[in-house]
Amino acid sequence: GWGVARWGQDRPRSGGVADNMKRKQTATDAAKGAVKMSSDVASLPIDPTAGSLSEKIAAELDRSKLRPVSTVGENMTPTVLVACGSYSPPTVLHTRIFETARDFFVESKDSVKIDIIGGYISPVHAAYGKKGLAPMDDRVEMVRRSLASSDWVSCDEWETKQNEWTRTRLSLDRMHVEVNKGNTSGKDIKVMLLCGADILDSMVTPGVWTESDLHLLLSHGIVCIKRSGSDPEKLINSNDLLYKYRQNIYLIREWVENNVSSTSVRRAVKRGMSIKYFVDDGVIDYINEKKLYLE
Repeated sequence: GWGVARWGQDRPRSGGVADNMKRKQTATDAAKGAVKMSSDVASLPIDPTAGSLSEKIAAELDRSKLRPVSTVGENMTPTVLVACGSYSPPTVLHTRIFETARDFFVESKDSVKIDIIGGYISPVHAAYGKKGLAPMDDRVEMVRRSLASSDWVSCDEWETKQNEWTRTRLSLDRMHVEVNKGNTSGKDIKVMLLCGADILDSMVTPGVWTESDLHLLLSHGIVCIKRSGSDPEKLINSNDLLYKYRQNIYLIREWVENNVSSTSVRRAVKRGMSIKYFVDDGVIDYINEKKLYLE
């Protein structure tokens, strides 16, 4: 089977390559004045063009749903899954992929040796600039409501607490630091990016990712949920970098079709159509209360 990769993603943006190049330059300029990294992040492979965690605003991580490392088997690796994105609004697809991924690792525990102890959804900062983004506080609240019934996935609002857009690479580096704070088990808690097959497509699109971020992401592992109509195996075989790290890319098939998108939900709201069963009922209530997506 295919393996997985971890952190280092530049999210694709509607402005295309030009916007990404501008964003890289901005990040480089910011990095020139970077302060010395604190001891807990100095050992991380920080990309100098991405700034550093020491420049970021601290925010408490919700640990209420994290399973203790002491419950993890001796030969298993405790792992946390993190999904990053807009979530405007969060749909049942966004939450369902966590269950699909965990099921895979439970079924493959004898060979893969990964034990999922928690998961997080991290809504992107408003400075990301994607069309259709609701205000950050609204998106955070909608994600929280969509995860209210989950006993292992939480919302992490760290990205929205910053003064600027943060590359996914730094978000996952920070998550690794946070989940390992106070961890005296002797086992490092692994953090892996959870995403859809479209992210693999973006990795072979010029100008979307930095090469250093890709190498780090792919060396640590990615959990990629694939659906009918996507062919990530072909993409991996046709790209030298993805092929090099193929054992670190975990491709997991979602057998139950679910093509609900945030775009289609926003369109339905604008047209006065029902979005019940596309999103959590709590999210529907919030959209109605705040009169979101009417324009």
